[in-house]
Amino acid sequence: MSLQHIIDSVRTQPVIAVGSLAIVLALLCIVLIARVERLKDRLHIAKAAAEDAAKAAALAAPGGIDPDVVAELLRTGKRPTLDAVYATMQQRTGSRTR
Repeated sequence: MSLQHIIDSVRTQPVIAVGSLAIVLALLCIVLIARVERLKDRLHIAKAAAEDAAKAAALAAPGGIDPDVVAELLRTGKRPTLDAVYATMQQRTGSRTR
């Protein structure tokens, strides 16, 4: 074994290591992208189910809560608490009377 052969072996090993690391990372990216897409689909389904449940709860609640207000609050990202729903309903009725 000559010194040149050892130097060549050391030079090629990092290339193989970096290449295999790149392949592993590419596979990991593909798996994660596929998982994100599946989770996006599940998110849309869950969002639709939450809106339906909020509308059903609003219709069943006493006091005449407007289900469209609850759905609007959910779409804007606000929490559909009773205070927020009533405040939004009052704002709507205030803007209608003007």
